[in-house]
Amino acid sequence: MKHKILSTTLLFTMAAAGATSTQDEIALLKEQLKLLSQKIEQLEAKTKQHEVKQDTPVKTVETTPAIEPWSNRIQLSGDFRYRQEYIDQRQQVTRNRHRMRMRLAAKAQINDRLDVYLRLGTGVDDPASGNQTFDGGFNTKDFGLDRAYFNYQLSDALTLSGGKIANPAYKAGNNQMIWDNDVNPEGMALKLDLNNWQGNLIAYAVEEFSGGDDILLFGGQLNKGMALGRGELTAGISYYDYRNLQGNLPIYDGKPRAASVDTSGRLIHDYNLFEGSLEYATLVAEKPFTVFASYVENTAADDLNSGYAWGAQWGKVSGPGTWKLGYAFMDIDADAVVGALNDSSFGGGTPDAKGHILSGGYGLYKNTSLAFTYYSNERYKDQDSPVDYDRLLLDFVLKFK
Repeated sequence: MKHKILSTTLLFTMAAAGATSTQDEIALLKEQLKLLSQKIEQLEAKTKQHEVKQDTPVKTVETTPAIEPWSNRIQLSGDFRYRQEYIDQRQQVTRNRHRMRMRLAAKAQINDRLDVYLRLGTGVDDPASGNQTFDGGFNTKDFGLDRAYFNYQLSDALTLSGGKIANPAYKAGNNQMIWDNDVNPEGMALKLDLNNWQGNLIAYAVEEFSGGDDILLFGGQLNKGMALGRGELTAGISYYDYRNLQGNLPIYDGKPRAASVDTSGRLIHDYNLFEGSLEYATLVAEKPFTVFASYVENTAADDLNSGYAWGAQWGKVSGPGTWKLGYAFMDIDADAVVGALNDSSFGGGTPDAKGHILSGGYGLYKNTSLAFTYYSNERYKDQDSPVDYDRLLLDFVLKFK
């Protein structure tokens, strides 16, 4: 190719010069052709180098996948409640007190199937209350371990929990006839969630003795949800079997809380609780509406051994301007439930009480709300001299994540 270009250029130049060109002009043209030939050679050399570079395979650098920071696997949350409480029990001095509850929680994802939960909270001196009363001359308030447990997902339907766990019990209408909302049991629970069937099997350690039989709790619960009209009906049964409770002092602090005891303060009856419940949830005026009923019986006692609760709730506090109203009625015999674990506000925190519960709430801002609960009860209802008991709770609640 180079020679063709040179020949063509030379012929063209010679023809243009003609016979009138001088010897000097011919020499000059030859010099220019020589320079042109050198430039063409340089261009061909650069072209070959470029082609060689394109044919050489490009080396890729392998990168190690980035490790997910541990902080991405931990979720923090908590809540704070400031409470003004008014108590009026006949024949006693009226009480007004300020109380608070503070809880801080963390959830850590260990792997795809295993999570660990931790929660610290106030109120370490009562298993059924997280409240801390403002008194003691500004002394430091107690803050202790409220929950510490794992959740292990055995399958899509079964989850095993162990430790000081969140109570897995389903409570129709969120009634606290058997379990106060602040109670966190200690032991193991196997939870079921499959095709509108929900339930649990439990094994809890209640009291441990070095020189005697431990107080244990075994039981289970099964609930079925089903469509009914414009809502959903949930029917459930529960059974709780306390072992070695009879003949021992009442759990936690030895106080009977209206339970039948002998002259030494030891429980006369065992506690084997059977519960049946119904709850229907629908919409009324585009707001959630729930009605419920629950019945419990201690099959290990022959008398004063049953209780029931029923009520309704309309609305839900889910943001600013939202609200809810609720009403419930409970009637609990003295030996129907374990008094240290049921509703710590109803009837002064003991069975052998009946009466009304009126509640409500209003959303102020995001995660900020006001709430109230009013108890109009009768204590010692099965005794010769029942006592009227009123209690009003006014709450300011903050939640955060």
